[in-house]
Amino acid sequence: MHDEEIQRLISQYLPPEVQAGPPEIRRYSDEILIILEISQPVEEIPRLREQTRRNRMRIAREIEQHSGVPVAWGMRADEHEVLFTTRTVPVMTRLGRAERELLDLLVAVGIADTRSSALAYIARAFAFEHREWIAEARLAVGEMARVRARLQLRPRSGPPVLPPELNDDA
Repeated sequence: MHDEEIQRLISQYLPPEVQAGPPEIRRYSDEILIILEISQPVEEIPRLREQTRRNRMRIAREIEQHSGVPVAWGMRADEHEVLFTTRTVPVMTRLGRAERELLDLLVAVGIADTRSSALAYIARAFAFEHREWIAEARLAVGEMARVRARLQLRPRSGPPVLPPELNDDA
C-alpha cells in the first residue's frame, strides 16, 4: 500500500484534530509507523489516542491486509513525539566488560529494571542529545533511498558495452 493510500484512509477515518499536517509514514522491514500531527498541546495526546483508537485499528487492519506488515502509531505536538503500540524486538549484541558494568550500574541505582531497559535508556538519551544531527541523518538516508530508487538495473546478456575512452583494452 502506497503512502498516498494510507493518507487517504487517515483523512477518511480520523478527525481533523489529528491531521494538523500530513502524517509521517516510516517504513521498516517489520513495521510501518504512522505519526499523526496534532495542533493541540502534547497533554492532549492521551485523549486523542483514546478517541481515535477504533478508527486507527480499522486503518491498521486494512494496511496490514495489503502489506502483511504490522502498523504502529504515534502523535506529534510541536517538537514532542509520543509513540504507542510500537513493537519491541530483542536485539543480540556483544558488549565488553565496561559496557556491561555501565548497564549494571544503571540497574543498581534504579534508573532501569534490566540491562535491556538500561540500554534502551542510553539509546533514548543519545537520541535526545543529538536530535538535530539524527534528523539531518534521517533526511540524508531518505534522500539516498530516493536516489537509489531511480537507478534502474536491468538484466543484460553479456558484459556491458563501454565507450572507447573507458575501455582498458585500448
